[in-house]
Amino acid sequence: MSIRRSIEGACLALLAGVAQADACHEALARFDYAAATQLAASAPASALSRMCAARAAYETGHFADALTRLREVDAVYPQGETRTYLYNWLTVTLRKLGREPEAMQYGQAALVWARREASRQNLATALHNLAGLAYARGDVPAALALYRESIPLNPDLSERSASLNNVGLIYQAAGDRMEAERWLSDAIALNRTQGHFHHLGKHLMNLGNLYRELGRYDEAQDRLDEGATLIDRVGDVYWQAVAARYRGWLARDRRDWAAAGRWLALAARTYDAAGAIADGDAAREELAGL
Repeated sequence: MSIRRSIEGACLALLAGVAQADACHEALARFDYAAATQLAASAPASALSRMCAARAAYETGHFADALTRLREVDAVYPQGETRTYLYNWLTVTLRKLGREPEAMQYGQAALVWARREASRQNLATALHNLAGLAYARGDVPAALALYRESIPLNPDLSERSASLNNVGLIYQAAGDRMEAERWLSDAIALNRTQGHFHHLGKHLMNLGNLYRELGRYDEAQDRLDEGATLIDRVGDVYWQAVAARYRGWLARDRRDWAAAGRWLALAARTYDAAGAIADGDAAREELAGL
């Protein structure tokens, strides 16, 4: 998995007043995606319940299901901040499905609307999402500028940690591993302080992969194991695939070819289950190259 493919998307938390009133979104805030799915299914059909179902599907790596729910909401033409909320989710979901031109269209529209609104959250999220798309296109200066604009604006600390993490990944790809470690460590510290265990799992594994590149294999293993346990706790299929792939890379670097093959084969299958076909194909290429 390239750094560009692993840049983490973010989607704004639901408007504060709605989140307080809606049990389904309260479950999302606790990272209890199973409960959120059940609550969304039992609630009367509405844009709100469909958005909650879409978020639960996305957060557990079921991107095609998430897109179906988001399209249902889009069909009723939401307005105001709800529209920006939807557009941000469409941006990251389409990107995970490898449909980056469509993702860019929604991301740009989200930013246009967000700049007209009072919500700092909407704006911070739109900036974050466009930063990831800019980086995917190879525009590193634009990506870093957008992340640096987003970070101080973002009142959602879990999303702010995603921006910190992504800046670290950009420095890692550029070969500045010391700076990468600093940004990734800042993201992890924020996650630990706030109890954001889903994000913590992702960011621990990214740090573990950085330590693998540095040849610090025991530390890499520790971070990957801790992170994977947290990812399993929430049942995030996409990041379970990432965990398998990172472990495959670590086994390969340790010249444990059998283990590397098992992990990479598992990663490919699990990416496919998430609908992340490009990542699955890349893992199969790596398996063939062992």
